[in-house]
Amino acid sequence: MDIIQEKLSFLRGADVSASYRKAEIAKYRNNPLIEALQPIHDVPKVIKKLTKKVPFHIRDRQKNSTLRLHCIYDLPRLVQPLENHLRIEQSLSILIRDGYVDRNPLTVNGIRILNEAAENVAKAMEVYQQSKLTSQTVSFDKKSYKTSGGGLSIIGVSGMGKTTAINNILMTMYPAQVIRHSNYKGQNINFTQIAWLKLECPPKGTIKGLCLNFFQVLKDLVGDTHYDTFVKKSTVDQMIPTMAQLCATYMIGALIIDEIQHLSGNSDEEEHMLNFFVTLKNMLGVPIVLIGTNKAWEMLSKEFRQLRRACEHFGVIFWERMDYRSLDTPVDSEEGLEWKLFLGALWKYQWTRQPIELNEALNQVMYEYSQGVTDIAIKLFMIAQWRAINLNVESLTSQIFQDVFENELCALKPVLLALKLNEYAKLEAMKDIYIKDFKIDKFFNSALAELSKRQLKATKAALENSPKDSIDIAYEATKWLMEAQIPANHAEMIVKALLEENKNILLPELKSLALQSYAKVKLKVDRKQRVRNKSVVVNTIDQTVIDLNRDVLAIHSI
Repeated sequence: MDIIQEKLSFLRGADVSASYRKAEIAKYRNNPLIEALQPIHDVPKVIKKLTKKVPFHIRDRQKNSTLRLHCIYDLPRLVQPLENHLRIEQSLSILIRDGYVDRNPLTVNGIRILNEAAENVAKAMEVYQQSKLTSQTVSFDKKSYKTSGGGLSIIGVSGMGKTTAINNILMTMYPAQVIRHSNYKGQNINFTQIAWLKLECPPKGTIKGLCLNFFQVLKDLVGDTHYDTFVKKSTVDQMIPTMAQLCATYMIGALIIDEIQHLSGNSDEEEHMLNFFVTLKNMLGVPIVLIGTNKAWEMLSKEFRQLRRACEHFGVIFWERMDYRSLDTPVDSEEGLEWKLFLGALWKYQWTRQPIELNEALNQVMYEYSQGVTDIAIKLFMIAQWRAINLNVESLTSQIFQDVFENELCALKPVLLALKLNEYAKLEAMKDIYIKDFKIDKFFNSALAELSKRQLKATKAALENSPKDSIDIAYEATKWLMEAQIPANHAEMIVKALLEENKNILLPELKSLALQSYAKVKLKVDRKQRVRNKSVVVNTIDQTVIDLNRDVLAIHSI
C-alpha cells in the first residue's frame, strides 16, 4: 500500500509550562494532570466562551462592493452555541478529568498504567486475533490496576457543524494542548501531558493510514520520532502497541477520531481498528470520542456492539438538523428554538446597504433552502448577499434566495430533498456531491468575477461618455513633467494640486503652471542648500512640495 508522505493539516493548541490550580472537586485534587487544566466553568460562562462573533460594524455597509464581499467571506467563522455544543463540552469535560483520575502519575496505580498497560494492550490485541481465528473466547490475566476511561459518539449529517463544534470546544476550553510538567507542590516531576489529540480517519479507511496520522501529529506536537521509523517500513501489529505506549507516556487526555465513517466498507479494517479503540479505553483509561455520519452509527450498531456500549457511557449525541420555527411561535415554546437562536444571530450580519428585518417570508425561505443545516444556511445567506450587491439590489429578498437556490445551489437540490424526507441513506450516497459542489471559495470567486465584470463594464461606459481631455489631462501633464526630468512623485503632487484648484484647466495651461510651480519650489530648495549641509536636505523637495497649494495660489496672484 502506498502511503502519501505529506504534512497533515491538524488542529493544534498551545504548548505551555504547567501551572496548577486547586481542583474544586475532591477526587480531582492532588492530581497534576487535572490541576494543570483550565477550570470547570458553569453553563453561562461556557456559552460566552464558545460564542464566536464575526467583525462587523454598521459603517461597513458603506464600504465599496469589493470590500463588502470580503467582509461576508468571514461568516463561516460565526459560532452560535446550541444545545449540542453544551452537551459535548460538558461530556468532554467529565471524560478528560475522569480518565485522569486513575492515571495520576503520583500514585501507584498511575505508575502501573504507565509501565504495564501498553504491554497489556498488545496482549489484548493478540487475544482478539486468536478469538477471531478460533471463534472461541480467549482471556488473559490483566495486572492489578484500574482505569476509568469513558467514550462518546457524535453522529449527524454532514454540514451540521460537528467538526466545527468539537474544534471550537477543544481550542477554547483546552487551549493548552501540550503541557510540560517539572515541579508540582515541591516534587520534581518531568513529563509531557497532551490534553487532547484529534485525528481524522483517512478517506480510504485504513488502519495503517490512521496509525501514521497519529505518529505524524505527535511528531509535530512534541517532536516524537516514531513517524520517521514507521513510515518507511512497518506493520499494523508493530504500530498499535507503540501507539498505546505513547498514549500512556504522553498522558493523552482524550483521543478524538473524526470522519469515522471512512472505516466503513472494509469489515476487517473496521473491526481491527475499533477493537483497538475499545482496548485503549479499557486498558489505559484513555477516553475515545468518535465523530461521524449516520453511516458510522450503522457500522457501530451492527458489528461493534462492544464499542457502542463504551461510547454510550456518556450517551450518543445525534446531531440532527434544526427544526423550523415560525416567527409567531409563542415565546415560551421550545419548538424550533435552536433555529430561532441561530438565524437571529446570523441575520445581524447584513453588509447590504439596505438591511432588512427578518420577516416570516424570509424565515420560511431560509429554512426551505437550507433544511435547518447550519453550513447550508450560512452559505445561502452569504451567496444571497453577494448576489444582492452584484446586482445593485443592496437588499435581501425572497426572490434573491430563490435565485441562489436555482443557480448557485442547484447541484444541492437532491441533497436538500433527501434532508427534507429524512432519507439518510441517500444522503450518504450524495456526500461527494455535497463536498465537491459546496465549497464556499468557488462561490466567492464567482462573486468576485461577476463584480469585476460589472465594474469593468461601468468603467468602460464612463470612459466612452467622457471627453478624452478630461480623462487624460492629469496623465499627460504628469508624463510631460517627468520627461522634463522632474521626479514622478513631485510631478503627480503638483498636477493633482493644480487640478483641485481649477478642474476646468486646459492641458497647455496646466503644463505651464505645473512647470512654474516646480521651478519656484526648486528655487526655494536651492536657496536653502546654500546655507545647509547637503546631507541634511536630501528630502527637502518632498517637504517643500507639501506646501504646494499655497504656492499655486501665489502663482495665480502674480
